[in-house]
Amino acid sequence: MHSRRLSRRMSEPSPALPALLKRAHAAIADARDVEAVRLLQQVLECDPGNLHAQYLLAIQHAQLGLYERAEERLRAVLARVPQFVVARFQLAQLLLMRETAGDAREWLQPVLDAPAPLGDYARALHAAAGGDTAGACALIESAQRLPQPVPELAADMRRLLGRWRADAAA
Repeated sequence: MHSRRLSRRMSEPSPALPALLKRAHAAIADARDVEAVRLLQQVLECDPGNLHAQYLLAIQHAQLGLYERAEERLRAVLARVPQFVVARFQLAQLLLMRETAGDAREWLQPVLDAPAPLGDYARALHAAAGGDTAGACALIESAQRLPQPVPELAADMRRLLGRWRADAAA
């Protein structure tokens, strides 16, 4: 009886997990990337299946320039939840940065027909992967004028647009 209670307790998420995640979110918001990674790793030690923490850790790895780790973790998240649209965009952006455009286009395929602005963002990344950065910029600019269902993605697209414009001006 005691061992059954103990095993049940070990499989339930710790009540400290929400507090750890909250601290990780605060660290991310304040650009304390190394602290965020440490906190997210603690969450995953307690709850290895926590997809939210896995996704956030992938993003933090990308922030720190650990692109292979970020890609590996994003692919693992998407293997478990293929409809996780924001993770799909993050992976596509990462693949574009790593100059693996064909792979990026493949990951974007399922969201190309999504309604605007998400579909516009997908089509923009798809165009950029095909070498049409000017067309990609136009799609992002158009999408940015619309209500944004995923503010984090809108912010990523603004940064990407700024980077592409700066590259074009250089």
